[in-house]
Amino acid sequence: MAFVESLVGSGVFVMFLAVLIGMAFGRINLGRGIKFGVAGPLFAGLVLGHVGFTVPGAYSGLTLALFVAAVGLIAAHEIEGTVKTYGLNFLVIAVLMPTIAVIFTYIWTQFVFADASTGLIMGSFSGALTSSPGLGSAMEALPEAAAQQYQIGHSVGYVIGVLIIVMFQQLYPKAIQMDVAHEKQRFTETVSQIAGEDGPGIEEVTFSVLGFAIVLVAGSILGSIPIPLGPIGVISLGTTGGVLIAALVLGYIGTIGPVTMRMETTVLSEIRAFTLAMFLAVVGIDAGAGLVETIQEYGVQIVIASGLNSILAIVGGLLITRFVWKMDWIHAAGGIVGGHTDTKGLAAAIDATDSDEVAAGYGNTYPFALLAMVIYAKLLVAVIPL
Repeated sequence: MAFVESLVGSGVFVMFLAVLIGMAFGRINLGRGIKFGVAGPLFAGLVLGHVGFTVPGAYSGLTLALFVAAVGLIAAHEIEGTVKTYGLNFLVIAVLMPTIAVIFTYIWTQFVFADASTGLIMGSFSGALTSSPGLGSAMEALPEAAAQQYQIGHSVGYVIGVLIIVMFQQLYPKAIQMDVAHEKQRFTETVSQIAGEDGPGIEEVTFSVLGFAIVLVAGSILGSIPIPLGPIGVISLGTTGGVLIAALVLGYIGTIGPVTMRMETTVLSEIRAFTLAMFLAVVGIDAGAGLVETIQEYGVQIVIASGLNSILAIVGGLLITRFVWKMDWIHAAGGIVGGHTDTKGLAAAIDATDSDEVAAGYGNTYPFALLAMVIYAKLLVAVIPL
């Protein structure tokens, strides 16, 4: 029994058990070529977390940082063309998607779910779009009792939002029989027409431990810098934003003194795939603990509100990117997950398209969407009577 208890209590064992089960499940063909793919470890983690398995809290931040650093360094080659082509468009997406979610959150609290706890339904706003800064912004402005309800609503909404954005990115291209190869070709042609050539004399190395570490350290520092917003409060980019921006910028520059930041895509892709599976497994394990009990206690209204907020925001991003602007799917997918402020969605989009360049659109959208979430969270508290 001591052996079993030691094994079950090992975070490494639990995490890779979720990876093993999830990746096997993700390879099952559900028909029409639809597979859960990289979302498999997320669902396996949810089940393991529900039955009581746990992993150390530090695993989430570590696997996320490693994944984002690899993605950013790969996507850095295309960042110039993306910014010059769609920079303003991504700003619009960053404002549009949170705007949709905040409008409908107001409707849920005042009309549709008026008999439910107001604070609970309000939490579906930041939860559905998986925004921890949005949660913090609202918590600062709410009285203690309402803040507690908001946090519960956010927690439930977070899991629902993650599941929806991940499954959307995995299943939407298959559902409409999208020619992903053609979309990648459109992406390449678009950025090639705009971007300049790589800087002279910059050669790739197979892999640089020093360069990778520089990205992680610089990104952690950047993500921790407080950004004051006057009466709204203070925000930071966090691990996701800091490391991704550091990787995109340093990878685009190419060298830091004698250190080469350009690394072989094949190596970075393997690191990305490995850390992605670990990250999603950890997210699932953390989210699975107590989820069913919370929903049973507080009802399905918070689930419905969160699901609708996430879906409606995604639909808004999809309509404007694909049907109004006629974007290629690589840019559009990055903009949508950026507007949803969700790294798990980014991971699913990269896996579904087999294109790390999705991160370029995400990196352009995410910081502005984060700011919009913080502002709108304060606005909700101001306009909704408690």
